[in-house]
Amino acid sequence: MTGKPIPVSEANDMSKAYVDYMTKLGVDMNNQTQSVSFTGETVMSWLNNIMPRADELRVFMGRYPEGHEQAGRTTVILWPYKDGKPVNRPSAQGKDGDDEPADPFNQGQGNP
Repeated sequence: MTGKPIPVSEANDMSKAYVDYMTKLGVDMNNQTQSVSFTGETVMSWLNNIMPRADELRVFMGRYPEGHEQAGRTTVILWPYKDGKPVNRPSAQGKDGDDEPADPFNQGQGNP
């Protein structure tokens, strides 16, 4: 089942199960992130730039730290990987650099 589209009904069931699970843990889901959205143009531009150097895209769950304007809310982090490691920044020649990981992508809009 991994790596392919799923039916809308299954996606809806999974989303509902997540909200039910978090609610049972005592989280007020009316004040917690249930989804993160990105504009198509923004995320596609980033993907088109970074994915030629990657062989997988990992989606990490994250939580904004204290002091951040969205402190306490959850988010997702899109992180490109190559051979099981984060992709490096490109060098001046456009190839992977030697030691600096490329920045992951976030800046999505949390909903609600």
